Amino acid sequence: MTSKEIILEQMASCRDKKNWFVPLKDALAGLTAEQAKQSIGSDNHSVWQIVNHLIFWNERWLIRFKGDVPPKMEGDNSGTFSGDPGGETEWQISIQKLNNVLAEFENRLKDTDESVLKQEAFKGYEATWYEMFTQMTIHNAYHIGQIVTLRKQQGSWNPDQGVQ
Repeated sequence: MTSKEIILEQMASCRDKKNWFVPLKDALAGLTAEQAKQSIGSDNHSVWQIVNHLIFWNERWLIRFKGDVPPKMEGDNSGTFSGDPGGETEWQISIQKLNNVLAEFENRLKDTDESVLKQEAFKGYEATWYEMFTQMTIHNAYHIGQIVTLRKQQGSWNPDQGVQ
């Protein structure tokens, strides 16, 4: 298996392919906006806030992968867990936006020559695209686990989705 094939497998496992852990598609399936807004305890993020965080970081890396420069980040990482705006329509838009970003990333990677993965991701980053992708998929998998845990705590998790 090539480096690119490994990363594509990891990305698919995070987005929509059942594997060793629940993919994002299943982690969010059937979750209402009201449930997505709930947080357990004052120091925890809601599922919606985690989704917003994933949108923020995956969009920034997609912009860089396209060869562009993302807008300057305002504030720090805690600001990427933005609020829970709106109702059911906005929630479905957020889910679709995250899925679209992840799907575009996969599609662009499929069309990318393997040699690109060995290049520095961008000037001054001091890591290759391959290293960035491995960290990104770990990051996404971590937050998917948080989403499942939150759903279990709030009683909105269906164990038929893959985790007892």
